[in-house]
Parts: sequence; structure tokens; C-alpha cells
Amino acid sequence: MRWSTGVILVSSLAAAAAPSWGAGRLEIPERDYDAGRVEIGTVVEHDFVFRNVGDAPVLITQVRPSCGCTVSDYPPRIEPGEEGAVTLRVDTSKLHSGKQVKSATVVTDAPGAERVVLEVKLDLFAALEFLPKALVYLRVDQGHEKVEKILARPHRPGLKITDVVTNSPYLEATVAPADAPKRESEGEGLASLLLPREGDYWITVKVKDDAPAGLLRGEVTVRTNDESHPTGVIRVNAVVEGPRKAAES
Repeated sequence: MRWSTGVILVSSLAAAAAPSWGAGRLEIPERDYDAGRVEIGTVVEHDFVFRNVGDAPVLITQVRPSCGCTVSDYPPRIEPGEEGAVTLRVDTSKLHSGKQVKSATVVTDAPGAERVVLEVKLDLFAALEFLPKALVYLRVDQGHEKVEKILARPHRPGLKITDVVTNSPYLEATVAPADAPKRESEGEGLASLLLPREGDYWITVKVKDDAPAGLLRGEVTVRTNDESHPTGVIRVNAVVEGPRKAAES
């Protein structure tokens, strides 16, 4: 009987002497942010809030951004009852138009939130878009002309094309407003995308008949009335085939 009482007493004392270990616990109200339509060249920043609702500090040991995304700031330690923000920054100047998702992985010591993925979603557009793309590829027999058309579409209100110039004496470019056909809806797919809309332009690129045989590379500079987007560039690659090669083909 005495032995049992001693065991109970020792056990009670050990339990009373044992430290009470707490744990941090994170609440993250938002893990993905939709920036909507963003013009290429814009820098997008967003704060993701990390709230510690536990009873011990939370340590953020690392933030690993994906390509095209950088981390401008984050708190290495969040005390109980406090909150901090992980700030993601996306520079869109080197990104392509269309829908993009940039992310970062946040590594913490909080149970259940050891690795938290944050995402920034963007729908990027250029101030001046060239369709199907800002590149013309031509193949022509020497002594002949070859023409290709590019559809230019301004997305910034008030932006207009004022002129086009080439950097090669063997290339010629002209610009003219595109007639927009009437249609019930914008539609989907590449064929619909290439249908002119109100405010579009046709840019015609021509390889002249005096171009020498060989590879001809040049650029068409598209000038606009917009001071913040004064020019756009269309690259031109042309293969001018000499008489012998043309005869063989």
C-alpha cells in the first residue's frame, strides 16, 4: 500500500515539474492572388498575411520563388498573436502575353504549414500586340517580291500607329487601318483572334525584288503616338534563294 502511494506521489510530482511546450499555428487567409489583366511592363506586388494563432513563435526559415517571381520581404519570426506578410513581386517586363501563374514556396516550422505555396495569377497583355506574333518569316526566289501581313492590335486606350520604318534597304513596310467585319461575338481560337477588330492595323512587310541571295534579317519599327510606348518591333527573317537553288526546287 505504501509502495502504491509512493508511485502516485512521484508521478504527480514529475507531471507538475514537466514543462508545458507550446506550438505555433499559422492562419493564412489567402494563398493565391488574382491580379487580373495586367499590361506587360508593370511590376505587381502583393502581401500574403501570415497570422500566428498558436502559443509559440513561428519561424519562417526560407522562401523559394519560382522563375519570374521575387520575394521583396518576409518576417523571419512571428510571435504568438501577431501577424506578418510575405511580399511577392512579379516584374512582367520579360514575360509573354496571356495567362501566367508565378509562385513561391514558404518554409516554416509551424505544424501543418511546413511548406506553403503562394501564387500570383496574371492575365498579361501588351500595349501593342502583333498577331500572330512579332516575327515574319519569308522565303522568296531572287528577283521576285514576297509580301506578308501582320495584324497590329493596340490594347491601350488612345494608342495609334503613326508610322513604320525598316532598317534594311531590301525591306519595305506600310501600315493601314484594318477594316473590322461585323460579328456577333469575339469568338475563340486563332482564326477568330486574327479577325480585325475596331482600331486594328494591317502592317505589310515586303522583301523587294533587288534583295541579294542569302539570309536577310531585319526589323520593322512601329511608331506610335504614345509617349510611354513609342515603338514596337517586328523581326523579319527572309531566305532569298539564288537562281541555281530556285531552279533545282
